[in-house]
Amino acid sequence: MAELDLFLAARRVFTDRVHAITEDQWQRETPDDDWTVAELVEHLIDEHLWGPPLVHGLDLKAAQAVVDGARKLPVDGGVGANLAEAWDEASTACVDAFSEADALERTVNLSRGPTPARDYLNEMIFDLVVHAWDLGVAIDYPDPVPDELAGPVYEEVKKYGDLAATGMFKEPVEVPDDAPTLDRLVALTGRTPR
Repeated sequence: MAELDLFLAARRVFTDRVHAITEDQWQRETPDDDWTVAELVEHLIDEHLWGPPLVHGLDLKAAQAVVDGARKLPVDGGVGANLAEAWDEASTACVDAFSEADALERTVNLSRGPTPARDYLNEMIFDLVVHAWDLGVAIDYPDPVPDELAGPVYEEVKKYGDLAATGMFKEPVEVPDDAPTLDRLVALTGRTPR
């Protein structure tokens, strides 16, 4: 599956879970120790707000101004209604940016320096898939992340080396060699498969 197709599939899987969250689930803990369900969704919203200005060639300072202007204040309707709507808008704009002609051939300005847009997109796909798993576990979502999505992401992430060395992940969790691909993927991030 091409990167853009993987991105669309990963977005769909995450979106399905966002729209399945009930109002009483937004403050539940997730397998990612840093975030509740609401905070995890906010993290993905923020990440997708950055996509369009970066893909369009803005530097970090200019992109930050765009992201700050795109963040929405809560409106009546509860946390869930606000976050689900904000997710839909941010992720749609991000898909639109990455779908532009030659978008994946561009270079984006990340905090670590100039980065191929294709690499940036692969990192976003990884984040979507792992956090879709987090969200699914937190809200007892009935369907797993599909193998046709987990497989390519797992193969890509294995190339990244020791994720714990980045300081953003815990040490990998050991799983059997014949564990499902999704379990092997989340185990690489220090999460215990369920």
